[in-house]
Order: sequence, then C-alpha cells, then structure tokens
Amino acid sequence: KPNLFLRNSTTEAAVVSFHDVWNRSSCQPLEKLVDIVAEYPSEVEHVFSPSCVSLRRCSGCCGDERLHCVATETTNITMQLLKMNSEEKTPYVELSFTEHSKCACRYVSVAFGEPKHSVLRCTQIFWEMARM
Repeated sequence: KPNLFLRNSTTEAAVVSFHDVWNRSSCQPLEKLVDIVAEYPSEVEHVFSPSCVSLRRCSGCCGDERLHCVATETTNITMQLLKMNSEEKTPYVELSFTEHSKCACRYVSVAFGEPKHSVLRCTQIFWEMARM
C-alpha cells in the first residue's frame, strides 16, 4: 500500500486508509460516558460522584439508514460510587450497569407496538469494500 500524506504549509499528517476508517466506524462496543441519573431515573434527587461512568455500549455505522447498531450480548458490571444526600451510614453505594459485549446491525420495525429485529448479514459488496 502506498504511504499517503496530506500536506499543507505547517503540518504533515498521514491519511487514514479506507480499511481503517471502515473498521473504526463499524457497529461495535465502544467506551461511552453514561449519565448515572439517565440509567437510574428514580435517583434524580441524589447527586453522584462521579456523575457519569464509562461503559461499553454499541455504536457505529451500519451502512443502511434502516439499520441500527444494537446489543446482541450484554454483561452486568457493578461500580462503587459516592452518593450525596444519602441517609445511609456510608456514602458509598454499589450500582449495577449493563455493558454491551457484542453488537450487530439489525432492521428495526414497529409492529403491534413492539420493536422487531432481524439480523442483516453483511453483503458481498460491503466485504469487498472493506478489503480495499
């Protein structure tokens, strides 16, 4: 592969290859900062420290706007946090969060009020593009 560079008068930076861009943007678990109150809305009257936690969550592009990157496997993780305005003896609490360990691109359609997912297998053209 040729070594490509972007050039301007003050900097020189390597161009990220299509293959790397494709792999980095694909549907996969990525570190995301998640607000604790968003995960535990019933705790809105309390202040937590830290106020957010780092969790692996599905994110990325699916190659079709009808598809969404969703978790296909999850694990639970328990974290110790500081809970302000707590009437507990200790200000530390343990809260469980869901982390995404595997992700897939799936069609999402609404029927009878319930979302239904069906797995989309990567098409030959996407695989061919990824190998370029």
